[in-house]
Amino acid sequence: MGSYAELSVAGYSVHWSKSYVSGTVMTLFRESDRRIRTRKHGINDLIQGIDDVCAGSEIEETAIEYVCSAKHAADRLDVMGFNMQRVQAEFESGCLARVAEYRSWEEMSGDADWSGDISFYENLTFSAYVAALKEVISESKMQFARSRTLHVNPIVNHILDNEDTLLGYLGGDCRLLFRLACEVVAEDSEVIHDITDLVGSGYYGVDEAVCENALRDLVATHPENTPRIILTEGTTDIWILKAALAILYPHLSDFYHFFDFDVSRSRGGAGHLVSLVKAFSAAGVTNRIIALFDNDTAAHEAVRALKSITLPSNIAVLHYPDLELLRSYPTLGPGGLAQQDVNGLAGSIELFLGVDVLRERQGNLTPVQWKGYNEALGQYQGEVMHKAKLQEAFNEKVDRCTVDPDEVKSTDWSGLEAVLRKVLTAFD
Repeated sequence: MGSYAELSVAGYSVHWSKSYVSGTVMTLFRESDRRIRTRKHGINDLIQGIDDVCAGSEIEETAIEYVCSAKHAADRLDVMGFNMQRVQAEFESGCLARVAEYRSWEEMSGDADWSGDISFYENLTFSAYVAALKEVISESKMQFARSRTLHVNPIVNHILDNEDTLLGYLGGDCRLLFRLACEVVAEDSEVIHDITDLVGSGYYGVDEAVCENALRDLVATHPENTPRIILTEGTTDIWILKAALAILYPHLSDFYHFFDFDVSRSRGGAGHLVSLVKAFSAAGVTNRIIALFDNDTAAHEAVRALKSITLPSNIAVLHYPDLELLRSYPTLGPGGLAQQDVNGLAGSIELFLGVDVLRERQGNLTPVQWKGYNEALGQYQGEVMHKAKLQEAFNEKVDRCTVDPDEVKSTDWSGLEAVLRKVLTAFD
């Protein structure tokens, strides 16, 4: 009979592995997602065709699972590159490949009739498959190894009784199917990787960090599964972005690592960040790397040095985004205070900390002061004033939101949300 690990989405089994935990499946989780609970029934009844005799058993067991919500799993898969655009593209490519395969078989056999299969895949649309998969998952009794009853919808039959592919999905990596499954269920549905059977059979220890160990083994050969590395211009950017990520996207925090300037004793700055990008590119580092520059004159000037270099696809060079707030922002120059668009001229991280941080006691926004003139770009370099005070005010806001998460709703995180959205979609 064997021992199995099983992945379910909203209670429906979508993947299982015999005698081992799949590192690929474990990329959806982190060790902090481990859950131990007591449950009835000694055999995992979600694994199809294993043992129907024990169904309804009142045996108690200690279940060992890795659990997260469908929303968090989808976010994590998006970060890894398994987004819905890719899900659809690979499915449609799979249909074309299947049609070509059947046509070649038909030509080689001479008399065999593959027209029915060819017609099915020629007419199988992604939207129709999605609708059928949603129907199958929502109807928990539709378990493919147990259900041999023909359904009215032929695509449902294709999903329930397909030995060649997992749930009839035509795509390469199984995580594409997982991403789609998370898309068709409620966001708060549980995604569970149940390893109880394997632990009970002695394949893994009760206290073993199974997820952590599986990921460590996987990372050695698969760059897609490694944490993404974020490079910034300095240490201030790092602690601000770390704090924002922990508050706005806590379930994604472990998916990103920041280059530590303190440990490396790097001096920081836009010019040095350009040097780091060149170094990572030349070294052939396979991690996905995001070089995040300020949105100011100095950064745009520095990035010009990368224009003549063909960077590998795993390195993304980004600037902080333009903000509506900064299209008309108070600036201080020789002529006094004036409202100007400072996007691309003075966009350091401090201008993204929120209106509640930028606003001074008098109610005015902390102004940007104009510095030197860049002849190559034909524009001035600006810098927001009183950076230390702004950073201190932001730190206080972080403390409040950490103690009381409801504070996030009453404070302004729109600027950092825009920055993080750019980071999260860097490789789309």
